[in-house]
Amino acid sequence: MSTGDERRILLPVTGPVGEPRLAGRPGVPGKFSAVMAWREELLGAFFRFYAVLWGPGALDVRVKDLARMKIARTVGCRICQLTRFAVARDATAEEDYQDIDDVESGPYTDREKAALRYVETFCIGAVHVTDDMVAELRRHFSEEEIVELSVLAAAVGGFASINVALNIGPDSEELQWFDLAEPVA
Repeated sequence: MSTGDERRILLPVTGPVGEPRLAGRPGVPGKFSAVMAWREELLGAFFRFYAVLWGPGALDVRVKDLARMKIARTVGCRICQLTRFAVARDATAEEDYQDIDDVESGPYTDREKAALRYVETFCIGAVHVTDDMVAELRRHFSEEEIVELSVLAAAVGGFASINVALNIGPDSEELQWFDLAEPVA
């Protein structure tokens, strides 16, 4: 990750602070990488999977990135809230996140609102996703896009939940850029 961008965080960052609940593997830099390095093959698989998830797909990168931030806020992952993906640099700006906690009042399209409502509910508990929600998604997204959005919600929400459960916070409270070409957390 790097900090080489002029963006300024506009939303207050929420979630746990302090040291991770598990000590990191000795000699591995970075809180997330150090804790996850206890299972190096899983950390490697995580980065490979994220490269596929954030690569070209059915779902446009703006919806992916807005959904990622909604998930970060819903779950309370500080790392996720302070991370920006290089692949989404031209798709979203900091201003796009300002209303992410109040989607209905925000300047989002109906398509974006449907996705954001869905991922929030999915992360709170997938059992709360209703037929009406999926019908709303189908008005705006193809089956392919809905599957991709669901995988994104499960993966981002799952890894964000690991960070929260194990109290893995960011190495810095500054904005960090994640580049899939150099996947280092």
